Amino acid sequence: MANLGFKIDARPAEDVVPLARSAEQSGFDELWVCEDLALAGGMAQVAAALTATARIEVGLGIAPAAVRNAMYLAMEFAAAARLSAGRFHAGIGHGMPQWLTQVGSHPESLMTCLREVAETVRALLEGNDVSYSGEHVHLDAVSLTHPPAVVPPLSLGVRGPKGIELARQLGLGVILAEGSPPEYVAEVRRILGPTARITVFVWSNLDPQNERGLEVLRPTVRQALHKSYLSAQLGTLHRSPTCELDLVQRLTVAGDVHSCRDAIARLAASGADSIVLQPIHGAEEQQIDAFAHAGLLSGQQTPTAHHPAAMRHAAEVR
Repeated sequence: MANLGFKIDARPAEDVVPLARSAEQSGFDELWVCEDLALAGGMAQVAAALTATARIEVGLGIAPAAVRNAMYLAMEFAAAARLSAGRFHAGIGHGMPQWLTQVGSHPESLMTCLREVAETVRALLEGNDVSYSGEHVHLDAVSLTHPPAVVPPLSLGVRGPKGIELARQLGLGVILAEGSPPEYVAEVRRILGPTARITVFVWSNLDPQNERGLEVLRPTVRQALHKSYLSAQLGTLHRSPTCELDLVQRLTVAGDVHSCRDAIARLAASGADSIVLQPIHGAEEQQIDAFAHAGLLSGQQTPTAHHPAAMRHAAEVR
């Protein structure tokens, strides 16, 4: 059965602790934070979430390789892994090209940069002494004084065939962004093989009224259909002239409890190991409660299911 995670995106740093605690108490298996330009730093959020929780796995989705020194990134990852007793999942991507240009850090080759950072960070986390002279990474006999006892999972945040192929060559997992239909997840599983870890971010909105829950996400999906950088994920859906609710349903975990359960099952059957919900910005607290009360969370504590609020919500969604 796939893990079910929850994603915090574009919330101020002080919101991370209460959201992390709520996600863990509600029964989510994973919590993911972002490191997008101008928002909160990724590792600060990871550290706060790990400190505030005891069970849930915390992932960074993702650290942009082009703005991170490989050695110092390995130091951050190692510290998070050691402090959390193995609850940290490290994610690296090359970064959004426009943002990299804005901060003067766009490398000559995004994929070369990602390969070099991923290779050297993994080698350092494994406790190796690393010397490396590449196009982007230059290390001279460096190693971690305190490498993690257990190397944390390391996944590449990638979208298209070049990134998926790089993950296959390096033997790493992948983090697929929102806009990945089950068919694309299945294709990535075929390429990576049965053991690679596949984490899928997905837009979500649980609502007792099925059509209303889907309708709220229609503008998000409609806009995504025409983004060129999502073309590989969307496949034949890219530039679709219409955005009917059945298409919204294919690209989200949304609607009533039955629709959400079916969407989760489709992604899991397609090969996703972790399905990470991305709610509408500002609705995170409400959505955590909604998924908990609907009984969709595998890590849910027994008392939650019998809480009066949970019973009322269950009656609403039947």
